[in-house]
Amino acid sequence: MSGPELDRTIIMALGLVVAVVAYLLLRRSAKLAISVAIVALCFVPVWIGVNLGFNGNLYLPLGAVVVGVAALSLLPSTDYRLSGIDLVVIFLGALVVFSLFAGNLSVALAFVLTALTYFVSGFLLGRLAPGAVPLEWVYGLIAVVFTAVAVLAIIEYLTGWNPFVGLVVGNSLFAQWGPIQERGGILRAEGAFGHSIALGSSLALAIPLAIGSKFPGVVRLLMVVVMLVATVLTFSRTSIIGAGLSIILCLLFLPGLASVRARIVMIATAAVATLAVMPLVLSVFTDAGDEASGSAQYRVDLISLIARMNLVGTSAAVRRAPTGELYFDNFQSIDSQLILTGITAGFLAVIVVVVALAYAVVLVVSGRARVSTIAIVAQIPALATVALITQYSTVLWLVIGLTAADFAARASAARAAQLAPARAAGALRQNFVPITDRESSR
Repeated sequence: MSGPELDRTIIMALGLVVAVVAYLLLRRSAKLAISVAIVALCFVPVWIGVNLGFNGNLYLPLGAVVVGVAALSLLPSTDYRLSGIDLVVIFLGALVVFSLFAGNLSVALAFVLTALTYFVSGFLLGRLAPGAVPLEWVYGLIAVVFTAVAVLAIIEYLTGWNPFVGLVVGNSLFAQWGPIQERGGILRAEGAFGHSIALGSSLALAIPLAIGSKFPGVVRLLMVVVMLVATVLTFSRTSIIGAGLSIILCLLFLPGLASVRARIVMIATAAVATLAVMPLVLSVFTDAGDEASGSAQYRVDLISLIARMNLVGTSAAVRRAPTGELYFDNFQSIDSQLILTGITAGFLAVIVVVVALAYAVVLVVSGRARVSTIAIVAQIPALATVALITQYSTVLWLVIGLTAADFAARASAARAAQLAPARAAGALRQNFVPITDRESSR
């Protein structure tokens, strides 16, 4: 065994010991486990992690590892009922795994490992957490943590100081995500998320959950305003649209949110906050000029990749250069998760996702959706124009897991309501004793 292989083996052994100890500690309290996972997800940059495998080709971000360990500590769950979302996720997982046998193995394996590392851990945490603690408690925790994220993002914009980029690591992920982006000569807020879009879209996901939490109305309103302002300071059009949609959809279609008067106050407050920062946003986009329009045109050009998708499996358009970089025909990055899914897992996976999103839209506009479903629907523009990068991918799948848990709980409650009359009738029959029997017992 060579020196580097021995080093990696020792690191793997130590990492396993630490993971087991963390698992045992987190099992003592579900609330502690979920809290640690959400905090790690929001404040540990993606470039903090370890390379595992004997070739060092399996990178595990520390935040995703903590989320995965916390999710496993919640097992066994008392909720074993599968929801429709669970079935969709299982089917998509099967398509991703099948891509290993339907295309370039090394390329397909990279996407499978990405799904396991970033997506599955978030989904499991979201799916299992409501079985251990009330769903509204999870909403409240996410609201508090992401309000802290938003406050730090605002401070970052005002001072130009990002404490997370000071955590320098000599790996490719730091080289990719460490530098702070600019737009129109203005630094864009990124927090620990490594990219302004990842931060902004994650905040947009958290806004509906804050609205659905059990905090007093004034507190929820302040949280939403702070997160909305921080989203604007990312200067990401996609994130701003997602945040605005999430607020509008909640105010229009969320049942039992608040009185008409309270909704008007929320709309007015959000409008004032938006108008206050709008001149700055317009100025930045005007100064950005061709940079902003060029990124939009690049996304339009990606549509050409649809013709290269297989029904199932990784497209032949995906290739790895001798230097190790991935190319998709002549494109090196895919700024659309829907297109990236189709080019790596097949067009069938895209169809399944689109149908699921369409059903979610129907639930929202019919007033049958909860806040987690609204959060996902508000992300549809992002899914069409942004890839699931850094922690944004895990946050999105965390919300999908919460939605699956909510669907399962509502189905169980509906089933219990249907069975309640039959159970009551059965109990009545058991307690009923005919008159003849009572006379004979005297």
